[in-house]
Amino acid sequence: MHVLLRRLVILTAFLVVAFAGAADAQDQIAAKKPVFAGACKACPWGILASVTKEALKPAGYDVEICWVCWSSFGPREMADKTKPVMPPLDNVDPLYIETPPDKVPDISATSEVNLVAAWNGDGPFAPDKKKRQNYRVIAALQQPNYLITAANKKSGITKLSEIKDRKKATFMVIDPNEATKDILSHYGITEEGLKAKGGGFIPRSVSREMRAAADVFISNGLLVNTPEQRMWYEITQLSDLTYLEMDEELLTKLAKLPGYQRATMQLSTFRGVDKPIPTVMRSVHYIYVRDEAPDDFAYTVAKSLDEHQELFRMQAEPWYYDTRLVATTAGGIPMHPGAMKYYKERGYVK
Repeated sequence: MHVLLRRLVILTAFLVVAFAGAADAQDQIAAKKPVFAGACKACPWGILASVTKEALKPAGYDVEICWVCWSSFGPREMADKTKPVMPPLDNVDPLYIETPPDKVPDISATSEVNLVAAWNGDGPFAPDKKKRQNYRVIAALQQPNYLITAANKKSGITKLSEIKDRKKATFMVIDPNEATKDILSHYGITEEGLKAKGGGFIPRSVSREMRAAADVFISNGLLVNTPEQRMWYEITQLSDLTYLEMDEELLTKLAKLPGYQRATMQLSTFRGVDKPIPTVMRSVHYIYVRDEAPDDFAYTVAKSLDEHQELFRMQAEPWYYDTRLVATTAGGIPMHPGAMKYYKERGYVK
């Protein structure tokens, strides 16, 4: 009896917190003071948060931003209606962040890759053992982000296929995502194999000089000095690189990963790119809400972003508002009906 009573008390407390969080979130939107779960002030999702805040000002909204709702934190906090907490701050410039608001977020931004993973409960969300399917997309924005493979010219490496059987120690800096795993698997490269010859993977958190001294680099990137992308910004300055082409079979496989598509890294995208390089890229980032968000709020956000497209091109990173793609989603995630109403009125959706 005592055990049953205790469980009932715990369940009641949980429901009180959950309903309170939901009520708070609705009140924030009604008061035109929604909370945006973004990322750091120079991060892609932090920039989308800033753009949304500015775009909504003429509509009378005062958006509060969480600058530490990055990575897998934002999608969890949004779906579960939990308040942001300060995450580990390894190698994060304090100028880029602030203490998060003690409020449940109402709106957020993340990559297509990240939101589809949260929706399906896989990738970084697999340990949670649940799907989060209460997301609704308001806008899909584009940012070209190439998957780049390169070698330090000092290493003498000219092909990815040379790495596995290379007799010298090989040190690599990688982004450990699904695309990188497929590249390593395709060419038979393992951490154990690298260590057996005195090499290995170098953490991205080391100094820029140590990163630039590595032999091989595999990561998504574009040329901006932001936390996610600064690796390429720095190593292209500190080292001379040979950009490595991937096998056609591998590129075909990579293009089938969620969020990826075939692309060509153009001449002079980075220092040392002396010809077009066939590759793949991620492009889509979503601004999204929960399914409970009022239709008029979603409509207003969609309208405000469209009417203030100039805000996207005024950022340090390249962002594109494409009327042909703004109302598209992937992985079964729906558009919010309020946003879809606006796009149909504008003729962006037939």
